[in-house]
Amino acid sequence: MQLQDRVAIITGAASGIGKAAARLFAREGARVLVADLDTVNGTAVAAEINAAGGTAQFLATDVSKSADAARAVETAGATWGRLDILYNNAAPTRLCNERDRAVHELDEAVWDTMIDVALKGVFLMSKHALPVMMRQHRGVILNTATVDAVIAEPAVDSYTAAKGGVIALTRSMALNYASHGIRVNCLSPGYVITECQLGWYDNPEARRAAEATHLTRLGRPEDIAEMALFLVSDKAEFMTGSNIVIDGGFSAFKFKPAASSNFFRKET
Repeated sequence: MQLQDRVAIITGAASGIGKAAARLFAREGARVLVADLDTVNGTAVAAEINAAGGTAQFLATDVSKSADAARAVETAGATWGRLDILYNNAAPTRLCNERDRAVHELDEAVWDTMIDVALKGVFLMSKHALPVMMRQHRGVILNTATVDAVIAEPAVDSYTAAKGGVIALTRSMALNYASHGIRVNCLSPGYVITECQLGWYDNPEARRAAEATHLTRLGRPEDIAEMALFLVSDKAEFMTGSNIVIDGGFSAFKFKPAASSNFFRKET
């Protein structure tokens, strides 16, 4: 029980990586606030955790709104008396899949929504959680970025920019709050099969193309949740300011030079 009696807020926990993390954290003893805009699925996740003997509560939360972020932190405190873990995982991934583009083709409204949710949401949730953690002299913040912010991917410019900001903000917060006993780290997943990706992965040609760029396999939400558990647990107490790429070898594959390439060979 690595998180026994810890209190965690997980944003974007109604599906995908957030849902897998909520289940796992609860199994490890955490009391979990499932924060998401998706009331139907968010409520179902909390109910599933409670039925399995864990402790969870759903709260409808728009992380791009300061009042909602404040309410999430206040609810966790009022319900369970403290806040130990904030996992900033919410992002408009479906919007990225359907409407993200290269800059010259990118709709300004898509850019605004991506920045508001994926980057500003991390800022707002952290802004309200940090004073609580500072009073406790203890806390962990974990942020979700993406491998796309580490290596370039075509035509997802708003998503890449927002998540690149998340990585930079992670490092800055780690520096600012280390003296308060607060650790801040970041996870950068690669291709992960979540509910909003199923339609794309159901296309055999698209799936084969994605699998061909990995050294192992495509990811599952549980793969990311297991790493998240480690990072928020005491086992990672020496880690802060880190961005951990977990991508099945995707980034290593992308940087692998072609067999005929002389790019990395020194002239003799």
